[in-house]
Amino acid sequence: MAEHNPLLKLWARLRDRREAKLAVARANLRLGGYASPTFAHRHRKKLLFLFGLALFFYSMTFTLIGRFMVLQFLTPLMLMILFVIWMLPEARQVPTRWLGRLGIAFMIALLCWPDYLALALPGLPWLTAIRIVTVPLALVMLFCLSGSRQFRAEMKELMTGLPIVWQGVVAFAAIALISIVFSSDIGLSVNKFVVAQLTWTLPFFVAIYVFRQPNRATQFGYFLWAIVLFVCLIAIQEWRHSVVPWAGNIPSFLKIEDESVQRILSGSSRAATGIYRVQSKFTTPLGFAEFLALSAPFILHIMMRSKNVLIIVAAALTLALQFWCIRLTDSRLGVVGFFMTLLLYMLVWGGLRWYRDRDSLFGPAVVIAYPITLSAFFAATLFVGRLNAMVWGTGAQQFSTESRKLQVAMGLPKIFKTPWGNGIGRGAEELGFTNLAGILTIDTYYLLVALEFGILGFLIYFGMIIATIVGGGKQLIRVRATDTDGAMLAPLLIALTNFLVIKSIFSQQENHALAFVMMGAVVVLAWRIKQQRDSSITVLPPTVSPPKKAQRSLP
Repeated sequence: MAEHNPLLKLWARLRDRREAKLAVARANLRLGGYASPTFAHRHRKKLLFLFGLALFFYSMTFTLIGRFMVLQFLTPLMLMILFVIWMLPEARQVPTRWLGRLGIAFMIALLCWPDYLALALPGLPWLTAIRIVTVPLALVMLFCLSGSRQFRAEMKELMTGLPIVWQGVVAFAAIALISIVFSSDIGLSVNKFVVAQLTWTLPFFVAIYVFRQPNRATQFGYFLWAIVLFVCLIAIQEWRHSVVPWAGNIPSFLKIEDESVQRILSGSSRAATGIYRVQSKFTTPLGFAEFLALSAPFILHIMMRSKNVLIIVAAALTLALQFWCIRLTDSRLGVVGFFMTLLLYMLVWGGLRWYRDRDSLFGPAVVIAYPITLSAFFAATLFVGRLNAMVWGTGAQQFSTESRKLQVAMGLPKIFKTPWGNGIGRGAEELGFTNLAGILTIDTYYLLVALEFGILGFLIYFGMIIATIVGGGKQLIRVRATDTDGAMLAPLLIALTNFLVIKSIFSQQENHALAFVMMGAVVVLAWRIKQQRDSSITVLPPTVSPPKKAQRSLP
């Protein structure tokens, strides 16, 4: 694989160069005084003087203005730490166990803790729970990559499950970096880029390593189930009092005096109806509805695969609770995602049943009747009043629909004017659309990606998600009926399909880290299925016919 990949070639070349330098340094130490002095040895006094002078000016400047620019002054220190990690020699053991532990902590911080409850120190961005976890997670990941040849070899092997996906992730990160050059606010774009790498790219590669262990994908489904129950209980309490439970009870060290935070804590309701919309721990009701739509396939899959009656009943009740909470958000995207889960899972279940058991009538019946079922459901959304209101909306949602049409009309000329993008984090500002409250907003993530990363970034971002769905679907049909972990490909692919559809009407990035974790899980499961298929193919030795008996010659 490394022979055909330029990134891996560059990585191997840099590693070989570093090891060659280390070998020369060891040889010089063994030779002692017989080795010729290097440039650093010949001018070490001058270099030490220059280094001390630089430290003096750095400390003096930090004393004068450091409290106003803490992040900028910490940047050289962070770069130095990364350089030290890169130069570390090979280690016998690396802390790979901490990748799993910090990965779980990351998911808990992402899905259970409100992002707007954070430490606000002067000169630093908000120290949210996610940022507190991602920094040590990134350091452990870099240390494992730099210090273990075995870890790097294992990661290379795992990524062969769907190589086009990780290549798309790396390419999109490169485009995000290049987009900073075209940004009108370099500082903001740099901050957004760092956050994106810590919460998107890093979890993707961590998931590739963590999900390689057996039963991790199944445990992930139950883990999401527990989180769904947790956030739904918060939503019920919020619905009872029309305010999030912690509003008015936030400790002073977590209280952020910011207009956006106060707006989140005050709750939201639709202007046309005045009905309160629950948001649980998320920043908006739409973000809560999106998470419920992404997690529904896993609970449905557990219900369909389990043979325990208690688990089946509990999963069915949880799905009902999810749908009720989606209704409390008054969100069409949540309803669409929930119904898509049911329809897509029915198609996947019927197709796999038909493929695995050709004598059964259930699989063919489901697949053949699926177009009729889909058409009947579509007709019901048009003619059944209550279902029509949930899926297509009423006059109360008409303003949102019209605003999306107006945003597309405003955004397309800007995209064609700057097809290379306007910089990460600058999409809403470049569009310039404000809602009734005078706040800059953008509703569709498709438009946001094209404005920030350009046409090429748009194609790569959504192309890698589609490639994950298509590549994972090809491996899903090869999953054995007894492979519980491999069967988790079904809810993963359905959840990513929901994510792809929801992004057409929702641009917030609150659940994007979860989507990247799912993509990493699909890559690993595809690799495992390929390994099982290759190991099941046995090459039989050629049959050798026994030697014929020599016939006795006639006298």
